[in-house]
Amino acid sequence: MSDKDVVTAVLKHPKYQELLRRRNRMSMQFFIATLVIYAGFILTLAFDPELFGSPLGPGWTMSIGVLLGVLICISAIVLVAVYIYFSNKIFDPLIKAIVKDVS
Repeated sequence: MSDKDVVTAVLKHPKYQELLRRRNRMSMQFFIATLVIYAGFILTLAFDPELFGSPLGPGWTMSIGVLLGVLICISAIVLVAVYIYFSNKIFDPLIKAIVKDVS
């Protein structure tokens, strides 16, 4: 089988179409989640900067902005971990099945 035939077989494979559909849907969901998190942070910073400078509570030295910045970093780590989990559980088996069927 030539390289061109392999590519054509992969592109027509129903599991490849399912892989594309699932990966695109998941990527869009992660994009929206990331957009909401970061845009919310930036818009709050732009329109209510005093909120970020205020302390968490009376007597606290940490500001709300610092806490939100740390939470955004943690959310990025969590989103990457969730994507890796789904990639290993959903996408990798589909890719292995496609390679097995086409080879």
